[in-house]
Amino acid sequence: MSDKWKNALFWAVSLILVAGTVFFISSGMLPFAAVLCVAPLLGFTMVRAFDNRLLSLSFILIADFCIPVLEHYLVGMSMGLLMDAMICFNLAAIACSAMNGTRSTNVITLDLFIAIGIWLIYCIVELLNPNMRSIGVWLSAVRSMALYFFMVAIIVELSVTDFKQLMTILSIWSVFVLVAFAKLMYQKYIGWTPGDKFFLNVMDGKRTHIIYYGIRYFSIFSDAANFGGSMGMSVVVFSIVGMHLKSIKTKLYYFAVAACACVGMFLSGTRSALPVPVAGIMAYLVLVKDFKKMVPIAMVCAIAVGILAFTDIGQSNTAIRRARTIFHREEDLSYQVRKQNQEALRGYMKELPFGNGLGMSAGRAQRNGDYSPLTYYPTDSWIVQLWVETGIVGLVIYLCVMLYIFARAAYIVFFKIGNRDLAGICAGLLAGVMGLFVMSTNNEVFTQFPNSILVYISLTLVFLAPQLEKTISEK
Repeated sequence: MSDKWKNALFWAVSLILVAGTVFFISSGMLPFAAVLCVAPLLGFTMVRAFDNRLLSLSFILIADFCIPVLEHYLVGMSMGLLMDAMICFNLAAIACSAMNGTRSTNVITLDLFIAIGIWLIYCIVELLNPNMRSIGVWLSAVRSMALYFFMVAIIVELSVTDFKQLMTILSIWSVFVLVAFAKLMYQKYIGWTPGDKFFLNVMDGKRTHIIYYGIRYFSIFSDAANFGGSMGMSVVVFSIVGMHLKSIKTKLYYFAVAACACVGMFLSGTRSALPVPVAGIMAYLVLVKDFKKMVPIAMVCAIAVGILAFTDIGQSNTAIRRARTIFHREEDLSYQVRKQNQEALRGYMKELPFGNGLGMSAGRAQRNGDYSPLTYYPTDSWIVQLWVETGIVGLVIYLCVMLYIFARAAYIVFFKIGNRDLAGICAGLLAGVMGLFVMSTNNEVFTQFPNSILVYISLTLVFLAPQLEKTISEK
Protein backbone atom coordinates (compact mmCIF):
# COMPACT_ATOMS: atom_id res chain seq x y z
CA MET A 1 0.00 0.00 0.00
CA SER A 2 1.46 3.39 -1.02
CA ASP A 3 2.18 6.16 1.52
CA LYS A 4 -0.49 8.36 -0.09
CA TRP A 5 -3.22 5.80 0.49
CA LYS A 6 -1.96 5.04 4.01
CA ASN A 7 -2.16 8.72 4.99
CA ALA A 8 -5.63 9.12 3.51
CA LEU A 9 -6.83 6.01 5.32
CA PHE A 10 -5.29 7.21 8.58
CA TRP A 11 -7.05 10.61 8.53
CA ALA A 12 -10.39 9.16 7.42
CA VAL A 13 -10.40 6.55 10.18
CA SER A 14 -9.22 9.09 12.78
CA LEU A 15 -12.07 11.50 12.00
CA ILE A 16 -14.64 8.71 12.18
CA LEU A 17 -13.28 7.49 15.52
CA VAL A 18 -13.21 10.96 17.08
CA ALA A 19 -16.75 11.71 15.91
CA GLY A 20 -17.99 8.36 17.13
CA THR A 21 -16.31 8.72 20.53
CA VAL A 22 -17.85 12.16 21.07
CA PHE A 23 -21.29 10.86 20.07
CA PHE A 24 -21.17 7.84 22.41
CA ILE A 25 -19.89 9.87 25.38
CA SER A 26 -22.59 12.48 24.90
CA SER A 27 -25.19 9.69 24.67
CA GLY A 28 -23.99 8.03 27.87
CA MET A 29 -22.83 4.87 26.07
CA LEU A 30 -19.42 4.67 27.72
CA PRO A 31 -18.57 1.02 26.78
CA PHE A 32 -18.89 1.88 23.10
CA ALA A 33 -16.74 4.96 23.61
CA ALA A 34 -14.09 2.81 25.31
CA VAL A 35 -14.07 0.44 22.36
CA LEU A 36 -13.50 3.33 19.98
CA CYS A 37 -10.63 4.60 22.12
CA VAL A 38 -8.88 1.25 21.70
CA ALA A 39 -9.73 1.09 18.00
CA PRO A 40 -6.82 3.31 16.82
CA LEU A 41 -4.28 0.81 18.11
CA LEU A 42 -6.17 -2.01 16.40
CA GLY A 43 -6.46 0.04 13.23
CA PHE A 44 -2.75 0.86 13.21
CA THR A 45 -1.93 -2.83 13.70
CA MET A 46 -4.17 -3.83 10.80
CA VAL A 47 -2.55 -1.23 8.51
CA ARG A 48 0.87 -2.58 9.49
CA ALA A 49 -0.39 -6.10 8.74
CA PHE A 50 -0.72 -5.19 5.06
CA ASP A 51 3.08 -5.01 4.94
CA ASN A 52 3.68 -7.93 7.32
CA ARG A 53 2.16 -11.22 6.27
CA LEU A 54 3.02 -13.00 9.49
CA LEU A 55 1.23 -10.28 11.46
CA SER A 56 -1.87 -10.64 9.30
CA LEU A 57 -1.70 -14.44 9.71
CA SER A 58 -1.61 -13.97 13.49
CA PHE A 59 -5.05 -12.31 13.24
CA ILE A 60 -6.41 -15.67 12.05
CA LEU A 61 -4.96 -17.40 15.12
CA ILE A 62 -6.32 -14.71 17.45
CA ALA A 63 -9.79 -14.91 15.89
CA ASP A 64 -9.61 -18.71 16.01
CA PHE A 65 -9.36 -18.70 19.82
CA CYS A 66 -11.69 -15.73 20.35
CA ILE A 67 -14.62 -17.25 18.44
CA PRO A 68 -15.48 -19.92 21.09
CA VAL A 69 -15.41 -17.22 23.79
CA LEU A 70 -17.69 -14.90 21.83
CA GLU A 71 -20.16 -17.74 21.21
CA HIS A 72 -20.99 -17.68 24.93
CA TYR A 73 -21.82 -13.97 24.82
CA LEU A 74 -23.21 -13.30 21.33
CA VAL A 75 -25.74 -16.09 21.05
CA GLY A 76 -27.53 -16.32 17.73
CA MET A 77 -24.76 -14.62 15.77
CA SER A 78 -22.60 -16.57 13.34
CA MET A 79 -19.11 -16.25 14.79
CA GLY A 80 -17.73 -17.90 11.69
CA LEU A 81 -18.13 -14.51 10.01
CA LEU A 82 -15.20 -13.27 12.09
CA MET A 83 -12.99 -15.99 10.62
CA ASP A 84 -14.33 -15.18 7.15
CA ALA A 85 -13.32 -11.55 7.69
CA MET A 86 -9.81 -12.51 8.85
CA ILE A 87 -9.30 -14.82 5.88
CA CYS A 88 -10.46 -12.12 3.46
CA PHE A 89 -8.20 -9.60 5.20
CA ASN A 90 -5.21 -11.92 4.75
CA LEU A 91 -5.98 -12.50 1.09
CA ALA A 92 -6.29 -8.72 0.58
CA ALA A 93 -2.94 -8.18 2.34
CA ILE A 94 -1.28 -10.78 0.13
CA ALA A 95 -2.79 -9.20 -3.00
CA CYS A 96 -1.63 -5.70 -1.96
CA SER A 97 1.87 -6.98 -1.25
CA ALA A 98 1.99 -8.66 -4.66
CA MET A 99 0.88 -5.46 -6.41
CA ASN A 100 3.64 -3.56 -4.63
CA GLY A 101 6.20 -6.08 -5.86
CA THR A 102 6.60 -7.98 -2.57
CA ARG A 103 6.08 -11.58 -3.62
CA SER A 104 6.45 -14.72 -1.57
CA THR A 105 9.58 -16.76 -2.26
CA ASN A 106 7.67 -20.01 -1.60
CA VAL A 107 6.56 -22.42 -4.30
CA ILE A 108 2.97 -23.65 -3.85
CA THR A 109 2.84 -27.38 -3.01
CA LEU A 110 0.44 -28.55 -5.69
CA ASP A 111 -0.18 -32.03 -4.31
CA LEU A 112 -1.64 -30.59 -1.10
CA PHE A 113 -3.97 -28.26 -2.98
CA ILE A 114 -5.02 -30.96 -5.43
CA ALA A 115 -5.97 -33.23 -2.52
CA ILE A 116 -7.91 -30.48 -0.71
CA GLY A 117 -9.42 -29.37 -4.02
CA ILE A 118 -10.87 -32.83 -4.72
CA TRP A 119 -12.71 -32.75 -1.39
CA LEU A 120 -13.82 -29.13 -1.92
CA ILE A 121 -15.21 -29.97 -5.38
CA TYR A 122 -17.24 -32.84 -3.94
CA CYS A 123 -18.65 -30.52 -1.28
CA ILE A 124 -19.58 -28.02 -4.00
CA VAL A 125 -21.34 -30.78 -5.96
CA GLU A 126 -23.35 -31.50 -2.79
CA LEU A 127 -25.30 -28.33 -3.63
CA LEU A 128 -27.20 -30.55 -6.07
CA ASN A 129 -28.27 -32.90 -3.26
CA PRO A 130 -32.10 -32.91 -3.33
CA ASN A 131 -32.22 -32.90 0.48
CA MET A 132 -30.45 -29.53 0.77
CA ARG A 133 -32.89 -26.93 2.13
CA SER A 134 -31.04 -23.76 1.09
CA ILE A 135 -27.74 -22.38 -0.17
CA GLY A 136 -27.31 -20.66 3.21
CA VAL A 137 -27.29 -23.99 5.05
CA TRP A 138 -24.76 -25.39 2.59
CA LEU A 139 -22.56 -22.29 2.82
CA SER A 140 -22.57 -22.40 6.61
CA ALA A 141 -21.42 -26.05 6.59
CA VAL A 142 -18.95 -26.04 3.69
CA ARG A 143 -16.71 -23.40 5.29
CA SER A 144 -15.51 -25.54 8.19
CA MET A 145 -15.80 -28.75 6.21
CA ALA A 146 -13.59 -27.84 3.24
CA LEU A 147 -13.31 -24.14 2.33
CA TYR A 148 -11.29 -23.01 5.36
CA PHE A 149 -8.72 -25.74 4.74
CA PHE A 150 -8.17 -24.57 1.15
CA MET A 151 -7.98 -20.87 2.01
CA VAL A 152 -5.85 -21.21 5.14
CA ALA A 153 -3.38 -23.42 3.26
CA ILE A 154 -2.99 -20.70 0.61
CA ILE A 155 -2.44 -18.01 3.24
CA VAL A 156 0.11 -20.05 5.22
CA GLU A 157 2.08 -21.04 2.12
CA LEU A 158 2.32 -17.42 0.98
CA SER A 159 2.98 -15.95 4.43
CA VAL A 160 5.45 -18.21 6.23
CA THR A 161 8.86 -17.99 4.56
CA ASP A 162 11.39 -19.09 7.19
CA PHE A 163 11.83 -21.29 10.25
CA LYS A 164 11.67 -18.35 12.67
CA GLN A 165 8.16 -17.51 11.49
CA LEU A 166 7.10 -21.12 12.06
CA MET A 167 8.29 -20.80 15.65
CA THR A 168 6.40 -17.51 16.00
CA ILE A 169 3.17 -19.29 15.06
CA LEU A 170 3.87 -21.95 17.69
CA SER A 171 4.57 -19.21 20.25
CA ILE A 172 1.20 -17.55 19.59
CA TRP A 173 -0.52 -20.92 19.88
CA SER A 174 1.27 -21.62 23.18
CA VAL A 175 0.17 -18.28 24.65
CA PHE A 176 -3.48 -19.19 24.04
CA VAL A 177 -2.94 -22.58 25.68
CA LEU A 178 -1.70 -20.73 28.78
CA VAL A 179 -4.70 -18.37 28.59
CA ALA A 180 -7.00 -21.41 28.42
CA PHE A 181 -5.22 -22.90 31.45
CA ALA A 182 -5.56 -19.63 33.40
CA LYS A 183 -9.29 -19.52 32.61
CA LEU A 184 -9.59 -23.16 33.70
CA MET A 185 -8.00 -22.32 37.07
CA TYR A 186 -10.38 -19.35 37.40
CA GLN A 187 -13.38 -21.60 36.78
CA LYS A 188 -12.16 -24.26 39.21
CA TYR A 189 -11.05 -22.08 42.13
CA ILE A 190 -12.95 -18.78 41.75
CA GLY A 191 -16.13 -19.45 39.82
CA TRP A 192 -18.04 -18.84 36.62
CA THR A 193 -17.95 -15.65 34.54
CA PRO A 194 -21.22 -14.19 33.16
CA GLY A 195 -20.54 -15.85 29.81
CA ASP A 196 -19.96 -19.20 31.52
CA LYS A 197 -23.22 -18.86 33.48
CA PHE A 198 -25.13 -18.03 30.32
CA PHE A 199 -23.74 -21.14 28.63
CA LEU A 200 -24.53 -23.37 31.61
CA ASN A 201 -27.95 -22.02 32.57
CA VAL A 202 -29.48 -20.58 29.39
CA MET A 203 -27.83 -22.69 26.69
CA ASP A 204 -28.38 -25.85 28.77
CA GLY A 205 -24.66 -26.56 29.16
CA LYS A 206 -25.26 -27.56 32.78
CA ARG A 207 -26.88 -30.81 31.62
CA THR A 208 -23.62 -32.13 30.16
CA HIS A 209 -21.01 -30.22 32.17
CA ILE A 210 -22.21 -30.37 35.78
CA ILE A 211 -23.05 -34.03 36.22
CA TYR A 212 -23.10 -36.73 38.88
CA TYR A 213 -19.34 -37.23 39.19
CA GLY A 214 -18.36 -33.55 39.13
CA ILE A 215 -17.72 -30.65 36.76
CA ARG A 216 -16.45 -30.89 33.19
CA TYR A 217 -14.51 -27.67 32.70
CA PHE A 218 -14.48 -25.96 29.31
CA SER A 219 -12.25 -22.88 29.87
CA ILE A 220 -12.43 -20.49 26.86
CA PHE A 221 -13.79 -23.19 24.54
CA SER A 222 -17.30 -23.91 23.32
CA ASP A 223 -17.62 -27.06 25.46
CA ALA A 224 -15.58 -29.56 27.46
CA ALA A 225 -15.07 -32.02 24.59
CA ASN A 226 -13.67 -29.29 22.37
CA PHE A 227 -11.42 -28.14 25.21
CA GLY A 228 -10.18 -31.64 26.00
CA GLY A 229 -9.40 -32.48 22.38
CA SER A 230 -7.54 -29.24 21.75
CA MET A 231 -5.50 -29.63 24.95
CA GLY A 232 -4.68 -33.23 24.01
CA MET A 233 -3.30 -32.06 20.67
CA SER A 234 -1.34 -29.29 22.44
CA VAL A 235 0.21 -31.85 24.80
CA VAL A 236 1.61 -33.74 21.82
CA VAL A 237 2.78 -30.70 19.86
CA PHE A 238 4.46 -28.72 22.64
CA SER A 239 6.07 -31.63 24.45
CA ILE A 240 7.67 -32.72 21.17
CA VAL A 241 8.64 -29.17 20.17
CA GLY A 242 10.31 -28.78 23.56
CA MET A 243 12.40 -31.89 22.95
CA HIS A 244 13.76 -30.51 19.68
CA LEU A 245 14.90 -27.06 20.80
CA LYS A 246 18.42 -26.28 21.99
CA SER A 247 17.69 -23.37 24.35
CA ILE A 248 17.10 -24.64 27.90
CA LYS A 249 14.76 -21.73 28.71
CA THR A 250 12.69 -22.37 25.59
CA LYS A 251 12.58 -26.10 26.31
CA LEU A 252 11.29 -25.50 29.82
CA TYR A 253 8.70 -23.03 28.54
CA TYR A 254 7.22 -25.49 26.01
CA PHE A 255 7.33 -28.35 28.52
CA ALA A 256 5.39 -26.12 30.94
CA VAL A 257 2.84 -25.35 28.20
CA ALA A 258 2.47 -29.09 27.54
CA ALA A 259 1.99 -29.74 31.27
CA CYS A 260 -0.73 -27.08 31.49
CA ALA A 261 -2.44 -28.58 28.45
CA CYS A 262 -2.28 -32.03 30.07
CA VAL A 263 -4.00 -30.73 33.22
CA GLY A 264 -6.65 -29.08 31.07
CA MET A 265 -7.27 -32.28 29.13
CA PHE A 266 -7.90 -34.28 32.31
CA LEU A 267 -10.07 -31.60 33.97
CA SER A 268 -12.24 -31.40 30.87
CA GLY A 269 -13.57 -34.84 31.82
CA THR A 270 -13.55 -35.86 28.15
CA ARG A 271 -12.66 -39.54 27.87
CA SER A 272 -12.40 -39.43 24.08
CA ALA A 273 -9.55 -36.91 24.43
CA LEU A 274 -7.25 -39.40 26.17
CA PRO A 275 -6.35 -41.31 22.95
CA VAL A 276 -5.12 -38.02 21.41
CA PRO A 277 -1.76 -37.88 23.24
CA VAL A 278 -1.37 -41.67 23.13
CA ALA A 279 -2.00 -41.92 19.37
CA GLY A 280 -0.03 -38.73 18.75
CA ILE A 281 3.04 -39.89 20.63
CA MET A 282 2.91 -43.30 18.96
CA ALA A 283 2.80 -41.58 15.57
CA TYR A 284 5.74 -39.39 16.61
CA LEU A 285 7.82 -42.44 17.57
CA VAL A 286 7.35 -43.83 14.07
CA LEU A 287 8.02 -40.51 12.34
CA VAL A 288 11.08 -39.32 14.21
CA LYS A 289 13.24 -42.50 13.97
CA ASP A 290 15.07 -41.43 17.13
CA PHE A 291 15.55 -44.63 19.13
CA LYS A 292 17.10 -42.83 22.09
CA LYS A 293 13.79 -41.03 22.69
CA MET A 294 11.61 -43.80 21.32
CA VAL A 295 12.30 -46.42 23.98
CA PRO A 296 11.62 -44.35 27.15
CA ILE A 297 8.55 -42.64 25.65
CA ALA A 298 7.13 -45.97 24.47
CA MET A 299 7.72 -47.45 27.94
CA VAL A 300 5.91 -44.56 29.65
CA CYS A 301 2.92 -44.88 27.28
CA ALA A 302 2.83 -48.66 27.69
CA ILE A 303 2.88 -48.38 31.48
CA ALA A 304 0.10 -45.75 31.47
CA VAL A 305 -2.09 -47.82 29.14
CA GLY A 306 -1.36 -50.98 31.14
CA ILE A 307 -2.36 -49.34 34.43
CA LEU A 308 -5.67 -48.16 32.96
CA ALA A 309 -6.46 -51.35 31.07
CA PHE A 310 -5.39 -54.10 33.47
CA THR A 311 -5.39 -52.68 37.02
CA ASP A 312 -7.64 -50.82 39.47
CA ILE A 313 -4.95 -48.33 40.52
CA GLY A 314 -6.44 -44.89 41.15
CA GLN A 315 -10.02 -46.15 40.86
CA SER A 316 -11.11 -43.79 43.64
CA ASN A 317 -10.17 -40.81 41.44
CA THR A 318 -13.07 -39.74 39.21
CA ALA A 319 -10.92 -38.73 36.23
CA ILE A 320 -8.98 -42.01 36.28
CA ARG A 321 -12.14 -44.05 36.76
CA ARG A 322 -13.78 -42.45 33.73
CA ALA A 323 -10.60 -42.79 31.68
CA ARG A 324 -10.50 -46.52 32.43
CA THR A 325 -13.90 -47.06 30.77
CA ILE A 326 -12.19 -46.53 27.38
CA PHE A 327 -10.66 -49.99 27.80
CA HIS A 328 -13.89 -51.57 29.06
CA ARG A 329 -16.41 -50.59 26.40
CA GLU A 330 -18.89 -53.29 27.42
CA GLU A 331 -19.38 -51.40 30.72
CA ASP A 332 -19.72 -47.98 29.07
CA LEU A 333 -23.42 -47.16 28.63
CA SER A 334 -22.78 -44.12 26.44
CA TYR A 335 -20.71 -46.26 24.07
CA GLN A 336 -23.53 -48.80 23.85
CA VAL A 337 -26.01 -46.03 23.02
CA ARG A 338 -23.71 -44.74 20.28
CA LYS A 339 -23.52 -48.20 18.76
CA GLN A 340 -27.32 -48.45 18.76
CA ASN A 341 -27.64 -45.03 17.11
CA GLN A 342 -25.16 -45.98 14.39
CA GLU A 343 -27.02 -49.23 13.72
CA ALA A 344 -30.25 -47.25 13.27
CA LEU A 345 -28.51 -44.73 11.00
CA ARG A 346 -27.11 -47.54 8.87
CA GLY A 347 -30.61 -48.54 7.84
CA TYR A 348 -31.51 -45.02 6.66
CA MET A 349 -28.16 -44.37 4.96
CA LYS A 350 -28.57 -47.32 2.58
CA GLU A 351 -30.91 -45.10 0.57
CA LEU A 352 -28.64 -42.02 0.75
CA PRO A 353 -25.28 -42.82 -0.92
CA PHE A 354 -24.57 -39.07 -1.25
CA GLY A 355 -25.87 -38.23 2.21
CA ASN A 356 -28.59 -35.95 3.51
CA GLY A 357 -26.73 -32.77 2.50
CA LEU A 358 -24.13 -30.56 4.16
CA GLY A 359 -25.37 -29.27 7.51
CA MET A 360 -28.35 -31.64 7.40
CA SER A 361 -27.68 -34.08 10.23
CA ALA A 362 -29.25 -34.46 13.69
CA GLY A 363 -30.15 -31.17 15.41
CA ARG A 364 -28.54 -29.15 12.60
CA ALA A 365 -31.06 -30.55 10.15
CA GLN A 366 -33.99 -29.98 12.50
CA ARG A 367 -33.02 -26.32 12.95
CA ASN A 368 -33.31 -26.06 9.17
CA GLY A 369 -36.74 -27.67 8.96
CA ASP A 370 -35.88 -31.33 8.27
CA TYR A 371 -37.61 -33.65 10.74
CA SER A 372 -37.15 -36.91 8.86
CA PRO A 373 -36.46 -40.00 11.04
CA LEU A 374 -32.75 -39.77 10.19
CA THR A 375 -32.39 -36.46 12.02
CA TYR A 376 -33.53 -37.83 15.39
CA TYR A 377 -30.27 -39.72 15.88
CA PRO A 378 -27.21 -37.79 17.13
CA THR A 379 -24.11 -38.25 15.01
CA ASP A 380 -21.78 -38.23 18.07
CA SER A 381 -18.59 -38.08 15.98
CA TRP A 382 -17.05 -36.21 13.07
CA ILE A 383 -16.77 -39.38 10.98
CA VAL A 384 -20.44 -40.27 11.51
CA GLN A 385 -21.45 -36.65 10.78
CA LEU A 386 -19.56 -36.85 7.47
CA TRP A 387 -21.25 -40.15 6.68
CA VAL A 388 -24.73 -38.75 7.32
CA GLU A 389 -24.20 -35.44 5.50
CA THR A 390 -22.10 -36.58 2.50
CA GLY A 391 -22.98 -40.27 2.30
CA ILE A 392 -20.69 -43.26 1.93
CA VAL A 393 -19.33 -41.72 -1.29
CA GLY A 394 -18.31 -38.52 0.47
CA LEU A 395 -16.91 -40.38 3.48
CA VAL A 396 -14.69 -42.56 1.26
CA ILE A 397 -13.44 -39.52 -0.69
CA TYR A 398 -12.68 -37.61 2.52
CA LEU A 399 -10.85 -40.52 4.14
CA CYS A 400 -8.80 -41.10 0.99
CA VAL A 401 -7.88 -37.40 0.84
CA MET A 402 -6.88 -37.27 4.51
CA LEU A 403 -4.94 -40.54 4.32
CA TYR A 404 -3.04 -39.19 1.32
CA ILE A 405 -2.27 -35.93 3.16
CA PHE A 406 -1.08 -37.85 6.23
CA ALA A 407 1.01 -40.26 4.14
CA ARG A 408 2.56 -37.48 2.06
CA ALA A 409 3.30 -35.41 5.18
CA ALA A 410 4.91 -38.46 6.81
CA TYR A 411 7.01 -38.98 3.68
CA ILE A 412 8.17 -35.35 3.88
CA VAL A 413 9.18 -35.78 7.53
CA PHE A 414 10.90 -39.09 6.75
CA PHE A 415 12.82 -38.24 3.61
CA LYS A 416 12.58 -34.56 2.65
CA ILE A 417 13.78 -32.77 5.79
CA GLY A 418 17.45 -33.12 6.66
CA ASN A 419 17.52 -30.82 9.70
CA ARG A 420 16.70 -33.04 12.70
CA ASP A 421 15.20 -30.24 14.79
CA LEU A 422 12.87 -29.10 12.01
CA ALA A 423 11.97 -32.72 11.23
CA GLY A 424 11.15 -33.32 14.90
CA ILE A 425 8.97 -30.20 15.16
CA CYS A 426 7.10 -31.14 11.98
CA ALA A 427 6.70 -34.69 13.30
CA GLY A 428 5.15 -33.16 16.44
CA LEU A 429 2.71 -31.07 14.40
CA LEU A 430 1.70 -34.05 12.27
CA ALA A 431 1.43 -36.35 15.30
CA GLY A 432 -0.82 -33.87 17.10
CA VAL A 433 -3.18 -33.72 14.11
CA MET A 434 -3.20 -37.51 13.81
CA GLY A 435 -4.08 -37.84 17.48
CA LEU A 436 -6.99 -35.43 17.10
CA PHE A 437 -8.11 -37.32 13.99
CA VAL A 438 -8.30 -40.49 16.06
CA MET A 439 -10.53 -38.63 18.51
CA SER A 440 -12.80 -37.62 15.60
CA THR A 441 -14.07 -41.19 15.47
CA ASN A 442 -15.76 -40.52 18.84
CA ASN A 443 -16.36 -36.77 18.83
CA GLU A 444 -17.09 -33.86 16.51
CA VAL A 445 -14.20 -31.60 17.54
CA PHE A 446 -12.05 -31.99 14.41
CA THR A 447 -13.69 -29.10 12.55
CA GLN A 448 -14.72 -26.96 15.52
CA PHE A 449 -12.96 -23.70 16.43
CA PRO A 450 -10.11 -23.48 17.27
CA ASN A 451 -9.10 -27.04 16.35
CA SER A 452 -9.88 -26.94 12.64
CA ILE A 453 -7.69 -23.89 11.91
CA LEU A 454 -4.85 -25.34 14.04
CA VAL A 455 -5.10 -28.59 12.05
CA TYR A 456 -5.02 -26.79 8.71
CA ILE A 457 -2.07 -24.58 9.70
CA SER A 458 -0.13 -27.55 11.12
CA LEU A 459 -0.55 -29.73 8.02
CA THR A 460 0.37 -26.89 5.68
CA LEU A 461 3.51 -26.11 7.69
CA VAL A 462 4.64 -29.74 7.33
CA PHE A 463 4.19 -29.56 3.55
CA LEU A 464 6.06 -26.24 3.55
CA ALA A 465 8.94 -27.50 5.73
CA PRO A 466 11.39 -28.48 2.92
CA GLN A 467 11.31 -24.87 1.70
CA LEU A 468 11.71 -23.52 5.24
CA GLU A 469 14.73 -25.77 5.73
CA LYS A 470 16.57 -23.85 3.01
CA THR A 471 16.38 -20.68 5.12
CA ILE A 472 18.05 -22.53 8.01
CA SER A 473 20.84 -23.70 5.69
CA GLU A 474 21.34 -20.19 4.33
CA LYS A 475 21.64 -18.72 7.82
